[in-house]
Amino acid sequence: NKMSFFSFFKMSGPSEKQVPAEKQDKVYKSLRFQTFLAGTLGYSLYYVCRTGLNVVKGPIINEGFLTATQLGAISSCLLYSYAAGKFVNGILADRSNIKRFMAMGLLVSAFANLVFGFTGLWNTAVGAASSAMVLFLCFLWAMNGWVQSMGTAPAVVGLSRWFPLSIRGTYYGFFSSSHNIGEGLSFVFCGLLVGLAGWQWGFIGSAIAGFIGVLIIMFFMHDTPESKGLKRVELLTGEKTQEQLDAEDAEKAAKAVSKAD
Repeated sequence: NKMSFFSFFKMSGPSEKQVPAEKQDKVYKSLRFQTFLAGTLGYSLYYVCRTGLNVVKGPIINEGFLTATQLGAISSCLLYSYAAGKFVNGILADRSNIKRFMAMGLLVSAFANLVFGFTGLWNTAVGAASSAMVLFLCFLWAMNGWVQSMGTAPAVVGLSRWFPLSIRGTYYGFFSSSHNIGEGLSFVFCGLLVGLAGWQWGFIGSAIAGFIGVLIIMFFMHDTPESKGLKRVELLTGEKTQEQLDAEDAEKAAKAVSKAD
């Protein structure tokens, strides 16, 4: 069977190979921490790909490539598409393979930054950006805003799939610092590149950071405990018994049937 675009993002099913009972706790805690770390670092690098434009606004205006008004329009495209995407992608993330979903968003965002940087390098010889170029950059940054909205939701869904209620809020608190980490990285790393090589390299540096983030997510984030041969998180942590979970599943199935009727 060929894998379709939508099936690629489908939530993972249970693994046929189960982790032995005596190793479940050790494997669970290891994979749980990896998922938390990948979500936090991955979203930090998402932020680098979002805030690069803020770092280079001054040099872009000073060089005469874009005006302040044009930069404002490009920035607005990201904000509006990001707001719309947060709603849609939040719904999709609940039903998705969070590793693939989050990695794909960051991959496209890194690509958008790379294109912006190379567009600037190519256009340096031409001078000020044309109206068509500004429209292209507006579209590019709107696309970046949309895929940027694919970052938070899967990371938070990962916390709900891997962490029990008793400590979920604590780890969410740690995760919430990721945007501060990313913003700091953006101003230090990208700012250094801009100072050394020009504003175009601020975007190229952001793209490199994004590609590193994709690798971190793909290697260290895990979709569900069941996909790794583990029990459901409620059973692993003793929050619920198998009987309680079976009763909840039966109730959900009954509600689904009543809605269908």
